[in-house]
Amino acid sequence: MKTTLEAMIVPVGEKPYPKTLEADENGSFLRALQECVGGHIEPMGYLFDDAPTVYCNEEGKLAGSGCRPNRAVYATEAMALSGYASPNDPSRAVKPDELYDIVFGDMACVGFDPETGEDRDITPEERERVIERFGSRESIESGYLEALRIQLAARHR
Repeated sequence: MKTTLEAMIVPVGEKPYPKTLEADENGSFLRALQECVGGHIEPMGYLFDDAPTVYCNEEGKLAGSGCRPNRAVYATEAMALSGYASPNDPSRAVKPDELYDIVFGDMACVGFDPETGEDRDITPEERERVIERFGSRESIESGYLEALRIQLAARHR
């Protein structure tokens, strides 16, 4: 039975970093993943097509959750071609670079085995994808700045 799981954590306001998660007495990593995101986990498979899988706090956007804006997620060309609905106009597909989502709270990134449906260690290539997408200063500040932009636009309506 596997007792550790290699992950990447994407914390609010900081660069991603590697972390080794410990299984509980039943061999489950659920509690460790929940601790990483500060609550119940929600998969965000659309971020990397599950390579790696990203988990966030499922209640992160609710008032009172205590989760701060982490990263803005901008639509990719692949999301546009796949027909992901625009959050601004659900009658059309997103456009590349359009704001698709804002993740609140820390994220945990792990590998995913589609054959077994279980999490696995994150690979070096998947680690690089996480760092490339979420490691720049622009990415680190993006969630807060986009949330602020939305709040300011709502006040001026």
